[in-house]
Amino acid sequence: MSQNSSSALEKLKALYGRLLALSRLPLVANTISYTINFGLQLVIQLAFFLFISRALGPEGYGLFVTITSVSIMAGFVVGLGSEYLLLQRVAVEPQSFGKYLGHSLIMMGLTFPFVLPATLAVLYFLIGSSVPLSTIAIISLTDLLFTKLIILCAQSYMAFDLARKQIVINILAASLKLVFLLIATVLPGTLTLHEWAWWFFVSGLLSALVSCWLVLRDLGRPVFKLIRDDMKLSLLYCIEFLSIGGMRDLDKPVVVHNLGADAGGQYAAGFRIIDAASAPVRAFLYATYTRHFRQAQDGQASSLAFGIKLLPVTVFLALPVAAFLLLVAGFLPLVLGEDFAETPIVVMCLAFYPLLMGLSGVGADVLRATGRQRVRMALLIGTSLLLIPVVSLGSTIGGLAGAALFRFAVQIALTIGTWFFILWAKTPAVADDTGK
Repeated sequence: MSQNSSSALEKLKALYGRLLALSRLPLVANTISYTINFGLQLVIQLAFFLFISRALGPEGYGLFVTITSVSIMAGFVVGLGSEYLLLQRVAVEPQSFGKYLGHSLIMMGLTFPFVLPATLAVLYFLIGSSVPLSTIAIISLTDLLFTKLIILCAQSYMAFDLARKQIVINILAASLKLVFLLIATVLPGTLTLHEWAWWFFVSGLLSALVSCWLVLRDLGRPVFKLIRDDMKLSLLYCIEFLSIGGMRDLDKPVVVHNLGADAGGQYAAGFRIIDAASAPVRAFLYATYTRHFRQAQDGQASSLAFGIKLLPVTVFLALPVAAFLLLVAGFLPLVLGEDFAETPIVVMCLAFYPLLMGLSGVGADVLRATGRQRVRMALLIGTSLLLIPVVSLGSTIGGLAGAALFRFAVQIALTIGTWFFILWAKTPAVADDTGK
């Protein structure tokens, strides 16, 4: 072997050693785990989307997405943010898991009976008699109860940085929906929204039962005790994530209400593709989420510096996603069918949405960790409320393209506002809004 070949081989071995050492770092390992998590979910969700959109058509898919969007948003009220309270507290004090799990289950039981009828009333106002109330109730119940339990279980593993365990729960829930959908579509006859609602219900029930069993086996049993001292922080989380859910899903019911279920289905299909393509950025945000709390233990300036270091990685992950979306947008009707002819314009208008989501997500975590939770909440609530009239105006002026562009403008406003307040106050705030 020549000297040059030997030198090149040694360099490759050294590079492999560095990459191996890097992959063993907790942050990198969790980022890889969450990337696999969201990557697998991406494949499953895309398959699910392709089958459900073809099975139900734009109109049926638009109605289904409207019901699930409103139900998922309402689900943030169930438990009043107790699952996110569990994540924050247990990430710092692992021994407190039992009591915070019990607190979460109590809060879910107390709030669910009030949230369900309110959700059904809102959905009936949005879609009227076009869907039987029983169908709306079955789908809403699945998301408000079963999906909520699945989220609680996933947050429990996340609090312990057990990303691989969280993968099992997330993939299980997504896979069961796909399996039940495939079974439903191969049966004789045309699949209706009402029939799919029951398949959706059973898949959610099975996922919730298995997820709860895994958590009880791996992490321990709940201690049923109401933690009154943390109610304020829990309520703040509820409002915060309700606003985040609004920013993610409020536009879809608005488009259905203004342009009809067919157009709403095409819009929702485009956003679903954007959301799926955001997997690498979302994985990175998940992997770094609990780190902000731990960095805050060393001082608010440390958390701020940590957040700023994350920005280049966010941009690096998001720009290839945007380029990919712009390249494939025109081919989507070949895959989805001619009924989704306007979906490509939605995807092109929102191609840089993952970048804005990443930048605003990092900034939001910085605001929380530096004691500016009220600012963060005001930004989220303001932009989520703004989304309704802005998307409504955009859809009236420019149809689906107008709705997508005006929705993108709201996300730009949130990103600029978030970093304006971070950079405007050069010294981290002293007030503590995190409840610590």
